[in-house]
Amino acid sequence: MTAPATPEALPSLPARRGSSARPSAPAGRPRPVRWWHAALVAAPTAALFALGYRRRWICDDGLIYLRPVRQILAGNGPVFNVGERAESSTGTLWQWLLALGTWVTGEDPAFLAVGLGLLLSTAGFGFALYATGRLHRGAGLLVPAGVFVLLAVPPFWTYMTSGLESGLGAFWTGLSWWLLTRTRRGQGARETYLAAFVFGLGPLVRPDLAVVTGCFLAAQWWVLRPCRRGVAAVLASAGALPLAYEVFRAGYYGILVPLPAIAKEAGASDWSRGAGYVQETFGPYWLWPVVPVLGALVVLLVRRTGRQRRMRAPGRASLAVLLAPLAAGLLLAGYVVRVGGDYMHARMILPALLLLLLPVLVVPATRFTSVAGALLVVWLCAAVSPLRAPFDVRGSATTFNVRSSDVEGLGDHNPVRTVTWVADWPALPEGRGMLARAARAPRPTLLYFDARRRLHATPMRGDAPYHVVIVGRHLGVTGAAAPLDAYVNDAWGLASPVGAHLALERWSWPGHEKFLRNHWVFAEWAVESPSRPDLLRAGTSREAVGAARAALGCGALAELTESARAPLTAGRFWDNLTGSFERTRFRFARWPAAAERALCD
Repeated sequence: MTAPATPEALPSLPARRGSSARPSAPAGRPRPVRWWHAALVAAPTAALFALGYRRRWICDDGLIYLRPVRQILAGNGPVFNVGERAESSTGTLWQWLLALGTWVTGEDPAFLAVGLGLLLSTAGFGFALYATGRLHRGAGLLVPAGVFVLLAVPPFWTYMTSGLESGLGAFWTGLSWWLLTRTRRGQGARETYLAAFVFGLGPLVRPDLAVVTGCFLAAQWWVLRPCRRGVAAVLASAGALPLAYEVFRAGYYGILVPLPAIAKEAGASDWSRGAGYVQETFGPYWLWPVVPVLGALVVLLVRRTGRQRRMRAPGRASLAVLLAPLAAGLLLAGYVVRVGGDYMHARMILPALLLLLLPVLVVPATRFTSVAGALLVVWLCAAVSPLRAPFDVRGSATTFNVRSSDVEGLGDHNPVRTVTWVADWPALPEGRGMLARAARAPRPTLLYFDARRRLHATPMRGDAPYHVVIVGRHLGVTGAAAPLDAYVNDAWGLASPVGAHLALERWSWPGHEKFLRNHWVFAEWAVESPSRPDLLRAGTSREAVGAARAALGCGALAELTESARAPLTAGRFWDNLTGSFERTRFRFARWPAAAERALCD
């Protein structure tokens, strides 16, 4: 009678005939080597924690996550405004992690976002260093290399906090790399499925990390070479949660991607601007001289691993593991360049740079790598010295050093709480008086800005479901300051189903090309016949408002608003789900007359 199969003995992950398990680390390694390798992990990780803590902060984009968190905890669902299903959070997993942490601790979600970001990113860097050391442990003594880049480039420290999903992204990358370096033929099925599950979380951390998920799963398959049944099990482990959430997203929100991906046209192309974005990251921190040194180390490691492949079978697996983050980093960097970068200085290119550094964070000690390490030490000393001019707080024509600007504007080196922003934000020109006027609005009121960013109020239509509608130019702080039952009408489309679907007609400030003009705001919320002074201040006309109101009630645009605002019944969920692809692709003209002709004729 045969014994029942255990998970470790599942037929899905057989070792190939003629192969053997990876040999264990050599016994009796000298104690000084062990201590040195432990220091290679502990010392840089501690230094990065200290640097990240010194630059702790939360930015306006980080505050965007907080309003959905508050709505979730208030029982209104994962929405930005009550009664409108709009997914304003790019990092899905980060949003729900903040909601869980806030519910458990009762802490200010801004403070929690900063603390969690710091802890997660530090742990991610620690995992990454340990994993790279593990990958090269058979070579004997290791020396630092790529880790010097992490210690020399301030944006790595800046985005350890910031309130964005960057800290979670660094943690996921480091943890995935650690799991990939542990992958070996003959390992247990549970360990394999757990690694695949973690790899599969990439799109939920941030949608563009799907390319990393694909590369890491491909490397895992190359190492294990499972049978078809095993491949199906691995893919199910990796895809179950992301696919389930995608079904929820399509049925609940009515689109296939988070709203900022539509507002920022994540599928568009502007290669020249993207190349400039990379230059504006590499140039100020003198990264270009490092590229050939690290590139030579990569070539050396690939050749070394190739020799191992010819000598023994496990070397082939190591080559797949070594190449996976390099391929993922190049693909992710290519996407960032293609889409034109981002307005936040260095933010979008950092995940790709971290992936490219993973195999060479530490390297085996040889004569060549020792020379390369010495060159990197010289570069590190120069890069952190006063010889390198600090990055201009004003940024450039396409990027912006957001942290420097926020610190200067708020007068606080470490703005980490919501109250810091809410207390100081009304002092900004476009925010002066908004909160006070919103609080004392005697009837349904629309608060909007004129061309000079001065705040004005106009009566709102009587059937509006909100007491006050606020046009938000700084979405994060406006959403954090406004009460949950107020409607924040995002001018840039990150939380506006209408504004996000405007057609992209020109390239300008990255991620800020679609500005929802007052024609559309008045058409949705103002009274039937706004006063002439209000129309003049809003920079619109009665004809433009009428055309916009007509377009909002026609065709695909009317169906779009219905998908976000109609009660969520089973039928509505199904209609949202089945129409999500076309709805995600839908765009309409920004000028009301053109939109009315296209939608209503």
